[in-house]
Amino acid sequence: LTRTMVALAAVAGRALAVEEGAVRLAGGNTDAGRVEVYTKGRWGWICLGDGDAEESWRRRWGKPVAEVVCRQLGLRAAVGTMRMANGKTDEYLPIAGASCNGTEASLLDCRLDVVGSQWVSDSCREEEARPAAAAVRCTMFVPEEQPAVEVDETQAALSAVIRDPSLRIACDADPRMPPKDALRQMPTFSCAVIREPTATGTTAFDVRLFEDSTLEAFVFKDLMREELAAARSRLGVAACGSADVAPIGLRASAVGLDLENSTLDVVELSRVRRDYLSPLGRVMLDLDVDVVGLTGRKAQLRAASGAAGVLPLPGAAAHIFERLEDAGVAWLGDLGLPEGVYDEAMSALGDRAHGNRLAASMQMLPSLEQWLGENSTLQAAVVAYFGGHAVLHGYKVVHLPATLSTKSFISAHWHHDRAGRRLKLFVLLNDVDPEEGHPTQVAEGSHRITYYWQEEFQQSRYADDYVQRSFRTTRLAGKRGSGYLFDTNTIHKGTPEGSQGRNVIVIEYHHAAKCGLVAKLGLNLPCPSGDQRPLNWYMGPDTSA
Repeated sequence: LTRTMVALAAVAGRALAVEEGAVRLAGGNTDAGRVEVYTKGRWGWICLGDGDAEESWRRRWGKPVAEVVCRQLGLRAAVGTMRMANGKTDEYLPIAGASCNGTEASLLDCRLDVVGSQWVSDSCREEEARPAAAAVRCTMFVPEEQPAVEVDETQAALSAVIRDPSLRIACDADPRMPPKDALRQMPTFSCAVIREPTATGTTAFDVRLFEDSTLEAFVFKDLMREELAAARSRLGVAACGSADVAPIGLRASAVGLDLENSTLDVVELSRVRRDYLSPLGRVMLDLDVDVVGLTGRKAQLRAASGAAGVLPLPGAAAHIFERLEDAGVAWLGDLGLPEGVYDEAMSALGDRAHGNRLAASMQMLPSLEQWLGENSTLQAAVVAYFGGHAVLHGYKVVHLPATLSTKSFISAHWHHDRAGRRLKLFVLLNDVDPEEGHPTQVAEGSHRITYYWQEEFQQSRYADDYVQRSFRTTRLAGKRGSGYLFDTNTIHKGTPEGSQGRNVIVIEYHHAAKCGLVAKLGLNLPCPSGDQRPLNWYMGPDTSA
């Protein structure tokens, strides 16, 4: 197929051409979602099917495909591919995958796996079937611009960390800093692959884990039934929680464990990692141990004084930090933003600020960057939360349309972001009504959960009845210019019900070593989220209010 002009679409009041082979993302965010292709006068989605093993569908939809799609979308790099919820049945394209070398200008320049209508599986015919749509994750970030991570291991040894539960990756609590006159003031973290001590037996809990009765917690119950069976098989028992080892005092639930205030020794923690966490669940725990407080400055301070803090913080920063530690979310109230922030942000969105589709802008906001650089209170609280070392990765301006659904916006389900411990600061650009304004809702205290699974999005989507019964939930609504900071490891959602659109600025933070390690390990994770204007500001222990 040639990439010719075949249709016109009315956008922002002007007639704009839609090019044959154009791509867009749907059902997720502007950096990750179901791939939709414009061909032969219509938009359509690609169905990979749901019956194949992961190795099979990835051969038909591998990272080189994502490199082509992400380049078409104007993003700098591809993170990986995945399957997501289906689009509308009548918009399915007779394509079951693509083979690209990664350098093509358009997805239609790749070798497409075109199939006849007789091939279409049940997973493609039904919108509510198992996730089978071809999807990608893209990014504006590259590892060279992040804090450096040194691991004295081959790539094969790093890959073994994911497969072998007896291996984990660990980093020094404090990095090396360059000379003060160096042009690039980014730290370097030294990390190593460590073999865990041998752990025999299994760990018992007061609740029975991985039974089919826990399916009530999940949206995608059929898929999770298979995950529960696999977990029971891994443990070698018909039902979990029946091991002959005394309970060790951990709080466990249908979705994960609370390790934050545990008194596990090294052998006990090794046993928990091996028995109860998926491969990516184990790695995520390794990446977050300093934030959880099992190692690093938080662990040292707790051992010395029993306190939860890391650095001595003044009142305002201490309050933010304490709310994050306790609930996983801190309402900040009026942020005192200069008026220029609103003007620049709304100008960046333009007509999209009132549109009927999810939209995001990565345009530079000088007034916001100045405010972020001068807000030492916020910086100090964030650094303390991450155990002494953090990165402000970037920001974006986002429009959520007045009409939302869990089909068009997968974040409208209760979920966590499958990125472990990270913080997002939301700045409200218009008044957000708690009922009509699609406010973010957060399940307080759920940030402490170490989730059993992290691999697929259906493992992280939770039923409303379960969440409401298990947690205190809060709606983050307020006046223009107010904001909130929360850990996206919490169970949270964008409220689908409502009649008013919402415009916000979203700013993102991680532990300073985390995203470099994610890149080293080759993980398909939003670390950092890909559709932001990159800043990559390092903040260390000397950051104070």
